[in-house]
Amino acid sequence: MSSEERIKALEERIEKLEKAENKRIVKRKIEIGTKIVIGLIIVILLIVGYIHVNNTIIKPYKEKIDYVNDKVDKVQGFIDDKLGGLSKYFK
Repeated sequence: MSSEERIKALEERIEKLEKAENKRIVKRKIEIGTKIVIGLIIVILLIVGYIHVNNTIIKPYKEKIDYVNDKVDKVQGFIDDKLGGLSKYFK
C-alpha cells in the first residue's frame, strides 16, 4: 500500500467516525429534550391537579368550617349576653 492509499483509507475511517459521533450527539440531544418535556408535563399535571383538588375539596370544606364557627360564635355571644343579664340578679 502506498502512502496515498493509506491516507485515503484513514480519511474514510475519520469520516465514518465523525458521522457516528454526530449521530450520537443528535441522539443525546433528543434524549435530553424528551426528558425535559416529560418533566414539564409532569409538573404541569401536578399543578393542575392541585388547583382542581383545592377548588373542589379544600375550599368548600374550609368555607363550611368557617360558616359553622361563625354560627357557634354567634350562639356563644347570645348565651353570654343572656347569662350576663341573669347573673346580675343572682349576685
